[in-house]
Amino acid sequence: MNNPRLVLIEDNPADVLLVREAIRAHGIEVDLVAYSDVPDAIAGLENSENPLPDAVLIDLNLPKGEGMNVIKFLRSSARLRQVPLAILTSSESPRDLEEARSLEVPRYIHKPSTLNGFLDQVGGEIAKLLASRARSSDTGWA
Repeated sequence: MNNPRLVLIEDNPADVLLVREAIRAHGIEVDLVAYSDVPDAIAGLENSENPLPDAVLIDLNLPKGEGMNVIKFLRSSARLRQVPLAILTSSESPRDLEEARSLEVPRYIHKPSTLNGFLDQVGGEIAKLLASRARSSDTGWA
């Protein structure tokens, strides 16, 4: 059986490394594909030659567009509409929270400010996100 495929859309290389470490710390077996900007992420996700992701983790503040644009793309795609997704961001903007809810994003994860907090919380949320691919009603606003 192949590992689940997690797409991470994050422009900060340090945060990509932290996500990798959180995955490792939680013993999660996953193929991680990372994109650093909106056009590359959308091109990679819409390419039907790429395997369908099992989950998508999105930062909101990205170069060449906003993470919400990727979410809108996912929600409008017949192929990708059902892929579980979560936002991983430092934003606590009420506007971002409301827009995420309106787009029915089930998980909104605030980036913890400590290393241990990041590894524990983000790793746990990734495990839940991957598990939710079989349960469409899973919600968790962390």
